[in-house]
Formats: sequence, structure tokens, C-alpha cells
Amino acid sequence: MRLPARRMGLSPLCKMCFSSLMRSGAALPRTFEALFFCLLAAAVIGAYAGSLPAGFYFDDSYGITQNPSVRSLANIPRYFLDPFLLTTYRNNVDVRPVLQITFALNYAISQYAPWSWRVFNIAVHLLTSWLVFLCVRDHCWWPREERTGSSRWPAAATALIFALAPVNHQAVVYLWARSALLCTCFYVGAFLAFLERRFKLAAALFLLALLTKTIAVTLPLVLLAYDFVEEDGWKDAGAWLRGVPSRMGRPWARLWGVLALFLIYRASILPGWADLTRHESFTTPLVWLMSEWTAYLYYVRLFLWPDALSVDHEFAYNLSLSAPRTLISLVCVSGWIWLAVREGRKQPAFAFGTAWYFLTLAPESTLVPLSEVVNDHRPYLGSALGLSLLLSWSLTTLLRRLPLKRPELALAAATAALGLAALPVLAHRNWQWRDGLRLWLDAAAKGPGNGRALMNAGSELMARGRLAEARSFFERALAVWPQYAFLHLNLAVLESAEDRFREALRQADQAIQLAPDFALAHFQRGAALERLGRRPEAELSYRRALELDPQLESARLALDGGRTAKLVEGMMQRGLDALTRKDPGAAATAFKEVLARMPSHYGATYQLAVALDLLGRPAEARVLWERMLRMADDQEDAQTAQTARARLAGRR
Repeated sequence: MRLPARRMGLSPLCKMCFSSLMRSGAALPRTFEALFFCLLAAAVIGAYAGSLPAGFYFDDSYGITQNPSVRSLANIPRYFLDPFLLTTYRNNVDVRPVLQITFALNYAISQYAPWSWRVFNIAVHLLTSWLVFLCVRDHCWWPREERTGSSRWPAAATALIFALAPVNHQAVVYLWARSALLCTCFYVGAFLAFLERRFKLAAALFLLALLTKTIAVTLPLVLLAYDFVEEDGWKDAGAWLRGVPSRMGRPWARLWGVLALFLIYRASILPGWADLTRHESFTTPLVWLMSEWTAYLYYVRLFLWPDALSVDHEFAYNLSLSAPRTLISLVCVSGWIWLAVREGRKQPAFAFGTAWYFLTLAPESTLVPLSEVVNDHRPYLGSALGLSLLLSWSLTTLLRRLPLKRPELALAAATAALGLAALPVLAHRNWQWRDGLRLWLDAAAKGPGNGRALMNAGSELMARGRLAEARSFFERALAVWPQYAFLHLNLAVLESAEDRFREALRQADQAIQLAPDFALAHFQRGAALERLGRRPEAELSYRRALELDPQLESARLALDGGRTAKLVEGMMQRGLDALTRKDPGAAATAFKEVLARMPSHYGATYQLAVALDLLGRPAEARVLWERMLRMADDQEDAQTAQTARARLAGRR
């Protein structure tokens, strides 16, 4: 691995990125890099601006909107010590403190107004795309001689393909998938920093990547694979291996040390059962490995032809090694890797792109089972210097074999065509993500046997009062996933909404039978018992729910026998009285007290926005009006939504 001479005083990641604009040399004007960055920024912003109003969906509810730990920056030290703060669904316990810090910062900026959350994601995606450009331009293009000039064209193609690939849409728009998005940024940054001999920065970024998502564990191996390709390890593998200590030495060993310390830290604070709750009971490591052979190929299909993008895929497990689907996948994956090894000396970019793709996906796609065989955000890291590099290398190789005077211009045209083709796909996905019902109806249509997608579509319909349609989706889900505790919980909620409390109790009991430690099911059981006039039994269920999840505020409120509701009612009246006597300051104080106890209180949110307007605090009021608009749309309250839009429009 031939590393450039160390440059002093440029340790922060952003300085490393943008100082690279200055590395073009006399033969290459800096104009190319500056213009390309502007083009890249315009492309990313244009592609994802339509996602800014999108709400919080799926695991966002457990990890963000229902998670009180994100609502105070004072919790930041606790993120490093208490893995149960990650999500209110305790089975999803994990160590991701850096991710949680970004959530807390977003909440401090805009609370649950989604604009700041998605501006952050879009900025991270842009930064990662630029890092991809720098990696290919300076290090990941062969032959090496082209790195002094012509590598900027395939580097730009790789970055633009990565930035606009529709398969990467979910990592940018789905807020819970920020773990993959941010981890990739740190990971690629650490990879580039190591190759730039900024070893302390590389170690720091590697640690940040690990503290964002554990998939970053493969970085030392990816660097080793890069060294093999860069040093032509095919020529004499023994000599290459003996030379690794002298070329990579202490800096590489430091990365292993960081990894070891992280794994010890992670094991010390995670409960022993944590990994057992992340997958289906029948999913053995062998079943997972066989299934992921197909998943590797499926991600390539989505990368090249993204017609099946979905918030939740219907994707079958490979349960038998002799099944045709399993064998075909194994042959294709093995053949791909064999071809990369055989042709690696002649085509190093092909070999490295293949190594990057398979190694970076390995933590989630080999022997450690998870709850979903595939999802749209999982290949984000693998596509960075994997699939995106492979596609730009393929286009470059093809165009250079044609009788063209300027193949680099043909590459630019081909990349632009791909980008333009991707924009309508991204715009359509943005449109779907702006409405939870559209999102889940799409998933249900693409996966008619996906019980979770059917259930979530039903939940969206139920939240909008369309109970008959909701029941239809729940019944379809029950036909394919009868043993799904969440489905029985939703059915219990539906039965309660239709005043069928005995049936609601039966469904809650069924959910508890399937998942005995499911706190929400115990709460719903208590609610059904209370409506049946069995308050003592209801209290036992509420207490059990709180034992399982001490943060379950609804159970706490139910146990207090309505005292909190009466207190809130008094605060609301005090605030309304203050508005009547034209004292918006006192009114704002009262409504804030209500929201401190019930953060989603409909009336308090509206009236606080009014009070802040009267106090001449439009920036604070805007956050409340944006939240009010989302709440009104969810409730199909057209009049309030119109008022909120009018207030917001008056500030534009």
C-alpha cells in the first residue's frame, strides 16, 4: 500500500474532504472538483428535497417519537451506559450512542418537526458521496498512473451513481436507518483517512462508526483487502503477507485495538439475551447464511432495476441447501467471487469493488441472523465503494473499448443519463414517504404475503378512522401471520375502538401468549379489563406493563385513575383563561406544562402555537404549527390543518 506523504494540521473530517480540492496538481485545474461538488450537491438536494415533509414511520415510533430519552441533551452521557434507552421496544436493545446523540440534537433544534432531521440526513449523504469521489480519485482506481488526472472522471461517475441510486433512498429518508447512513459516512471517512496517513483521525472515525452501528467491524479487513489489491498480492501472496506489518504496522494494529475495546465495552453493557431477540426462532446461522446468498444478488437487482423498493419486503428464507433457489444463489455468488479473484490482477477495480461489497455486508449477511432477510437500507455501505464503483468501472471499461475520441465525455453522458433516469424514481419514493398510508399500501401491494406490511397498512387506516378497511387488512395479515403478537395487539385496539371489549381482551391475551414480555399487550389487556368494569384486574395488567417497560407513560397514566387527566384539564382551562384576558405569556406557560405531561396533546399544541404568535416568537411558533399540521392531517381535521397551513404560509 503506497501511502502519500503526511500533510500536517488537517485532522478534522471536513478539512480532509475539502482540502482534497487542492490536490489536483498543475496539470489539473481545481475547477473540475469545485464544479463537480456543486453538481453533486445540486443533484442530492434536488433528489431529496421532496422528502423534507415526510413523517416518522415504522421503528421511528419506538426509537424516536415515543422515546423520551431523545428529548433532552442531558441524557447524552446515559446513551453510553444504558442500551435500553435506544428504543422503547426493549427487545431491540443495542449500543448506538452516537446515533442517539444526533437524534437528541435534532429534537433540540426542531423537536418533532421533520425538516431538521432530514436536512441532517441529506447533508450526511452528500458528505458520504463526496468521500466516495475522493476515495476513487486518489486511491481506488487502477492503473495507478491515472490517479494523477483521468481518475477524476470515473470517480465522479462513482460518486454520482452512489448519490442518486434509488436503492439508497431508504437510508436517507427513513430516520431509523440513519444508523446505516451515518455509520457509512464515518466508515468511508476512516478508510480515506487511513490511506491519507491520518491515522489518529482514522481511528477516531472508526470508533464513531462502531458507536453508530456495529456493521463497521469489517474496516480492518477491508483495508487488508485494499492492500492486497494495491500491492499486487496475486504475484506472490507470501511476500505480500510478510510485508503487511511494515506497510500497515501500528496504525492498522491500532484499528484492531479500537475494535477489541469496542467489543469488550459492547459485551459489558448489553444483556446476554440481546442477540437472541433479533431474529425468528427457526433462523439458525446456516439458514441465515443460505438466505443471504440470495440477498446479496437481490441487492444487485435493486441497485440496477429498483422496481421492488419497499419499506418492508416479502422475502423468503432459504431453508434447504438442496433447494434450487439456494443452489443457484450459491453458484452465482461463488462464481462472482471466483471471477474477481481470477481477474483481479488485470482488473484491480473489479476485485476491490467485489471485496468491498461482500466484506462490508458480511456482518449482517453471513452468520448473525436478524429480523429481516433484506431491507432497502442494508446495502447502503456495500454500494459506496462496492456496487457504485463496479458500475462506473464497467461503464469506463466498455466505453474505452469503443472507437471514441473522448471516452471520458461518453462516461459523463452515460452517468448523467443514469442520474436523470433515477430522479423520477426518487421523486416517486419521496411522494410515498410523505404519507404513511401510501407507504404501507405500497409495501402490502408488493408483498401480499407480508403480514407486517398488511398489519401496518391496517394500522394507518385505523388511525384515520377507517375501521372497516383496517379490519380487512388485519384479517388478511392474520391469514398469513397468525402467530404475530403485534397483529393481535392491533386487533385488540380495533376491537376496543368498536366497543367490543371482550374480543379486545381475547386478542390482548393472545398477544401475551405469543410474547409474554410484551408490555404494550399487557397495557391493552388492562384497558380492555377496565372498560369491562374489572378495575382491580386492570391495575394488575397496568403494573405488569410498567414492570416490563418503566417508560410506558400510558400505563402510568392509567394507573393514576385519571388524576393526571384532571390536572391537565385544569392547566388547559388556566391557559385558555389567560388567552381570554390577553395574557399570552401566562397562557404559554400553562400550555407548556400540559405538553410536559402529555407531549402529543392536541389542544395544547394548537393553543401554544397561538400564544407564541401573540408573544412575537414566530420561530418557536412555526415548530408548533408544523407539528399541528401533521397531527391535523393524521386526524383528518381539515379545518385545523387549513389554519396551520395558513399560519405557516404567512411566514414564507
